[in-house]
Amino acid sequence: IGNGSRQGEEQALAFSGGACLCLFDIDRTLTGKQDVISPTCPQNSVQRDVYDSAYGRGDLTLSNLGQHVGSTACARCKLGIVSHGTAGGNSMKAKIRSLIQGSGYIPNRWSHPNSIDSPLVLGCSYKPSCVRGVVDWYNRQGAGISPNQVYMFDDIKDNVESFHGTGFNAHQVSCSSRDWGEGGRIGFCGGSTSEVRLSPGVSTC
Repeated sequence: IGNGSRQGEEQALAFSGGACLCLFDIDRTLTGKQDVISPTCPQNSVQRDVYDSAYGRGDLTLSNLGQHVGSTACARCKLGIVSHGTAGGNSMKAKIRSLIQGSGYIPNRWSHPNSIDSPLVLGCSYKPSCVRGVVDWYNRQGAGISPNQVYMFDDIKDNVESFHGTGFNAHQVSCSSRDWGEGGRIGFCGGSTSEVRLSPGVSTC
């Protein structure tokens, strides 16, 4: 079965039970190592004059996933961000928000774990609770999202494994490219569209 057919089936499954929600980490998920493109990360794209200080310094560099969220199985789901980081300055925040303007308006308002009033959450060290906050926010808007229709994508294994037993789904990305300067704990090139699947459970690399 081809990728396109498989993703189409996944989308159909997601919608059979109501609205779906895809949430993404930022650093090394929607982004890659700053200023690294071909030959190491040939699908990445450097955003000149947009500063990114996460795990180093340099121009914001979007991963394959970051550039093409709209072509993944999540394209028709509600979308959001749950990140431990800061999303840099205003220019980086604006760029990240633009990447996930999918099915439904996303307000230009960034939240933090103790007060989640948007689907854009920063500074989150325990991600399941922040995901719950985003689900609650969307459901206050009438979305009708159930936990088993929520999918979190993150490059860090510990973050993904924290979703065991929560009722949410979570999948690790940037599996084929790890930053060995950071002991392999984080991604290097970042997520790819092929790693985004609306499948149940928790999976790591």
